[in-house]
Amino acid sequence: MKIIHIRIKNFRLLAEADLGLENLTTVIVGRNNSGKTSLAELMQRLLDKQSPRFQLEDFSCVCHDKFIAAADAIRRGEDEDLARAMVPSIELRLTFEYSDTEPSFGVLCPFIVDLDPDCHEVIILVRYELKDGHLSDLFDGLTVEEIGDDSKAGFFRSIRDRVPTCFTTKVLGVAPGDEDNIRLLSASNLRELLHTGFINAQRGLDDVTSGESDVLGKTIELLFATASLPSADPADREIVDELGDAVVDIQKRIDKSFGGQLKGLIPALNSFGYPGLGDQLLRVETILDVRKLLSNFTKVLYEGTGGVPLPESYNGLGTRNLIFILLQLAGFYKAYCAEEQPPGLQLIFIEEPEAHLHPQMQEVFIRQLAKTAELLVMNNASQTPWPVQFVVSTHSSHIANEAGFESIRYFLAVQRDSGRHTRIKDFRRGLYNIDLDTRKFLHQYLTLTRCDLFFADKAVLVEGTSERLMLPVMIDKLEAAEPDHPTLSSQYLTTMEVGGAYAHLFFDLLAFLELHTLIITDIDAVEQPGGKACTVHEGAATSNACIKGWFGDENGLDALLAKSDEEKVRGNQRIAYQCPEEEGGPCGRSFEDAFILANPARFGIEDGTPENRATAARDAAISHKKSKFALQYAIEELDWTTPRYILDGIRWLASCPVDAPDGEEAAPVPADPKGTTNA
Repeated sequence: MKIIHIRIKNFRLLAEADLGLENLTTVIVGRNNSGKTSLAELMQRLLDKQSPRFQLEDFSCVCHDKFIAAADAIRRGEDEDLARAMVPSIELRLTFEYSDTEPSFGVLCPFIVDLDPDCHEVIILVRYELKDGHLSDLFDGLTVEEIGDDSKAGFFRSIRDRVPTCFTTKVLGVAPGDEDNIRLLSASNLRELLHTGFINAQRGLDDVTSGESDVLGKTIELLFATASLPSADPADREIVDELGDAVVDIQKRIDKSFGGQLKGLIPALNSFGYPGLGDQLLRVETILDVRKLLSNFTKVLYEGTGGVPLPESYNGLGTRNLIFILLQLAGFYKAYCAEEQPPGLQLIFIEEPEAHLHPQMQEVFIRQLAKTAELLVMNNASQTPWPVQFVVSTHSSHIANEAGFESIRYFLAVQRDSGRHTRIKDFRRGLYNIDLDTRKFLHQYLTLTRCDLFFADKAVLVEGTSERLMLPVMIDKLEAAEPDHPTLSSQYLTTMEVGGAYAHLFFDLLAFLELHTLIITDIDAVEQPGGKACTVHEGAATSNACIKGWFGDENGLDALLAKSDEEKVRGNQRIAYQCPEEEGGPCGRSFEDAFILANPARFGIEDGTPENRATAARDAAISHKKSKFALQYAIEELDWTTPRYILDGIRWLASCPVDAPDGEEAAPVPADPKGTTNA
């Protein structure tokens, strides 16, 4: 049994979000404030808490006007059922998949609503909705004037106080393919079927302001509590019994000697001279509780040198974080095994496991997560199988790249007129049309370069080292010259050096991510298709694969130089290649050529015909070593002018909104001539 799909409606940024889950590990990536934490928060409230409560602020901003519409319907005297249907609800829809070979259908049976023997799916709908008979309570006393645009704040202020008391949580079983065939169930039915676990990002490992932090010691205490349950694993129970026997032995010694000595510290009450106190005898009893001993006095120590053990807080935060996560996972598994009636599935959320871990350890963690689950089963005396799925949210490019495309779910914030909401991009479904070789290349490239493409506001793909090193200086120069224009320095920009031979392979991925991207490449003039390299005025075509992939057959130099700014934009992407600095002027073939032509006085090529200047720039560029050229003008000499084609591209990228517009998903650019298909 496993969860294959989660759908959320009207919770914070997750106004209408669909999330497909992998069989074992699903990795969630995305920029800050894109709804990743909201997913775990909603699951924890609805699945882990006895009586979940929500505030008005928990409802997505895109559905707030539905409260107004419902109140207005009541004012107009509309049917009460119609008005009630307008009131928004927060929904969590879980789709389970099971097989005929399940060892037991006991906990699943209440949710199997359909009678189709060929159907192997179960849909569970958990809904935070208006209570029956509370429609008037929600809107009582609110007049139409209070619902006008000028006083929405007052209306919502009143609604805010009423939501917690007028709303309740319902659990429903829904027949797949028939939304009218439902069964009302209880929260206990759901908890018997599904257990959740949460390892939050804020784990308190670095909280040492009030003394040593004993987070790991507290975790050991929880493991002891689980092992103490009557249904716990026999080996764990044996350890608990032995600890109890040890405490009993100590208790007897205290009662015999220590208690008597304490009694000597207590004066006889009759010595105080108060009538009636002489017959009151006191005795001393010291009781040891093994749980309190673990809670208050058990610490995790590390083996030191010379016989001096080191306290928990003396180890690195990364090591402690990893140990903490592993102990938590062990605790979840032991809790599962200790249940008298184990649930059908455990769903565990791990938030930002990369905290304090160095890059290599981050990669090992996500790679070993499945192995860890297997080892917990193998090392358990009963070897009870563990039906578990993990959802890992991360800001780590190392974890994301190591996990592989198929397991990644990309959270993208998009903009509506009524506010922001999240669209979830499923890599398994969204990239299936990209051919396998291209997918392998993209994954290998992202892994080798540690690209943070999944977390950036915008991206720039550049041809080579010179552009990559000098791009930050170019951005600074433009922002200093045009301070009133939008800036890139205040946005999270990632730069990828991909080369003209491979940039076109990123078109579909970038379109899928809906990430505004500037692709800076070289026009790469050749004498004829497949011919030798030459200056632009001597050439007839381009050899650049990126430009060919962008414009298709229109790769003649005259046609490329005549392209307008609008023609260089496709969806969320713009291509930039060399162009003359002024009308009728020379055009560079590469970045270095164009840079020299943009700064003719510095290189002594101010005079002569455009053709002569282009040739001189080409000769000068060839005489410079690319890396030395880039370092010289990125660090040592900064008094220069940015080539026009890059300047135009930076202006376009800076003016693009960070959030994607909420319309049709960005259309991919045309496929490259070698057969790459669109996503």
